[in-house]
Amino acid sequence: MDLSAVVRDLNEDPHRPRSFYEYPSLYDFFHSRTLDREAQVRLLRRFEPAGTDRVLEFGCGTGPLLARIEGEYGTVLGVDANGAMLDVAAERVTSAAVRRADFTEWSAADEGRSFDVAALFGGLLHLTEDGDVEAFAANARDSLRDGGAFVTFFEPLSEAVENGDEGTTTVESDRYTVERHSVSALTSARGHYTTTYCFVVRDEERGVEARMGTTVDGRFHDPDHLRETFSAAGFGTVEVIDGDGPTLLHAVR
Repeated sequence: MDLSAVVRDLNEDPHRPRSFYEYPSLYDFFHSRTLDREAQVRLLRRFEPAGTDRVLEFGCGTGPLLARIEGEYGTVLGVDANGAMLDVAAERVTSAAVRRADFTEWSAADEGRSFDVAALFGGLLHLTEDGDVEAFAANARDSLRDGGAFVTFFEPLSEAVENGDEGTTTVESDRYTVERHSVSALTSARGHYTTTYCFVVRDEERGVEARMGTTVDGRFHDPDHLRETFSAAGFGTVEVIDGDGPTLLHAVR
């Protein structure tokens, strides 16, 4: 993947406020090397109802999961609010479709559609307010057929959450190296936090680098509150599952 345009843009105006999400190529480069896409596929298959043929992914981003599964189901739809991300997703997929929408405001029922299974992989942290979680839970429920399943994973609010957590992640290709330095700080007793990132992008072939600072607001969610919220939205069965991997929420309409 070519990151030369990212390096050039960052160096042309290094002090402009930026979001990581405005650079789909950088987002794709980084996450393709840090996320286990096959684990997401296994999670989807673990909870999909028998005979599943219609799959909905909320927060599909640049569409790697859509492209991975589109040949295995009759209907695959990805929804995301970021148009630049969806442009990349639309070029990546063949039979899957993409839809630009804020999933706190949109459900498949708005278009007279329903799905067998819906998933949100990684985006729950961006729903920082109770009202957004409530709206999304209702839309997820309305996007499913009776007996349809929803699954997501999240970072739970617990005493193990450390204020001031720091970390560095490095990924690379033959040409590029990307370092992500992060510092996270809790900003409320209800699990809100702000993470400050510094991305260092190096073009080893040309011998140049660029830096980008950005912040992301997120939330660690209380498992009991999530369970209650999805139950109140009309799901018949809601369970929070702890295990060796991330904490899961599984709900059945």
